[in-house]
Amino acid sequence: MKILIAVLVVLGLLGLAFGVWGLFTDAGRARFDEMDGLIPFFGGVAGAILIIAGAVIPAFRFLLRARKRRSA
Repeated sequence: MKILIAVLVVLGLLGLAFGVWGLFTDAGRARFDEMDGLIPFFGGVAGAILIIAGAVIPAFRFLLRARKRRSA
């Protein structure tokens, strides 16, 4: 499970980095002009979602373990 969380966070950071590069740098704006600019935007959004998922999974597992301990 730790590997999955690490993979989600790394992919999320890569997606965010791609989004920032594509939206906020001259090279990125030249590469993704007009409607193509949606590609890095959604890459950044997907990266943020992956990072959030990487944070929610351990929190959810912690809550489930705490609930099992209380009921036992």
